[in-house]
Amino acid sequence: SSGINAEYGEVGPFGVIDTMRSGLVNQRSEITPKHPLEQSEFLYELNQHRIKLGMANSISGMAVPLTIQTERASAARIGRLPGMKSSYLHLEVFAGKDEDLTIEDVFDSPCPWEDSPKYSRCNVTA
Repeated sequence: SSGINAEYGEVGPFGVIDTMRSGLVNQRSEITPKHPLEQSEFLYELNQHRIKLGMANSISGMAVPLTIQTERASAARIGRLPGMKSSYLHLEVFAGKDEDLTIEDVFDSPCPWEDSPKYSRCNVTA
């Protein structure tokens, strides 16, 4: 069964760690403290969102940031049918990330049913 082992990375369908997706395991990097910029980069989007809400509050008043937060929360709740992974396109458009090309866009899993092995239609050749 495929799953994620928190200690070593993503485990593939044959019980072997998938190093192409999870990378090489480096125990030293897990033990040593992280660089201060890593924490800053991790929280970059959240900080930018807070700055934009603060500017909207100072320019237009409290109603605009509350409207933005409500719209963002409702966009995050929109999903697809059960069993299908949602792409959260509305949330990406609302955040302005719909035109950005990220690593997830290039190296995302090719099959939407890859996470659950009972749907193996994408990997079967005729």
